[in-house]
Amino acid sequence: MGRFLTRYYILILLSILCLTGCNSPDSGVLQSNQDSTLKLLYWQAPTILNPHLSNGYKDSEASRITLEPLTSYDKNGEMVLFLAAEVPTVENGGIAADGKSVTWKLKRNVKWSDGTPFTAADVVFTYEFITNAAVGSTSASTYKTIKNVEAIDDYTVKVNFKDVNPAWFLVFSGSAGMILPRHLYQDFNGANARQAPANLMPVGTGPYQVVEFKPGDTVVYQPNPNFREGDKPYFERVELKGGGDATSAARAVLQTG
Repeated sequence: MGRFLTRYYILILLSILCLTGCNSPDSGVLQSNQDSTLKLLYWQAPTILNPHLSNGYKDSEASRITLEPLTSYDKNGEMVLFLAAEVPTVENGGIAADGKSVTWKLKRNVKWSDGTPFTAADVVFTYEFITNAAVGSTSASTYKTIKNVEAIDDYTVKVNFKDVNPAWFLVFSGSAGMILPRHLYQDFNGANARQAPANLMPVGTGPYQVVEFKPGDTVVYQPNPNFREGDKPYFERVELKGGGDATSAARAVLQTG
């Protein structure tokens, strides 16, 4: 609990500084010009950029800048679509009447940052990777309710549950739901999962791609040239720095930027 609260207060400090100093080039947190760099400081540094192989927030949050889930939730508890094209409902046929399956429609024309098309095969593979006991995924418990996942076509995925599941929205959602690129992990779907090069230099569908990663220290991101929203992202560079202790991290933000 102490670590959580310390991290929470540091994030509050970052937010306050952003709100009060975003327009000042001397604030050190971010600058308002179009070619600005966003600097993030964590007191713990990420060591791997595959969220399914780590149980630390430091790793999943660093991964989330690059990787995306089908959906997540905002502060009001409303579903936010990322790789999913629509919210499944009983009315649109997304949620089965018997409550034992959910069908997701995926966004079209989405590409991984290396230019490879994103399809339903990536979603199915992510499930297979997470639930493979040899992989030892830390996300596996979220997927225990699933019987199987099938690709109906390139842009439709059906999740079949073992029983009626009112919590159908938990899978492929949030930090435990980030989708992995099949073409980069298919040869590492087993005991060799931690040897995948993409664990350190991930290829994602999100707004940024990793250009430099020093495990236990720094991650540097630049815009994904294949990101589907042409007017985003805003920042031309993101630097995430970690390591040390909570006190020195807070002091670095407040005193040196």
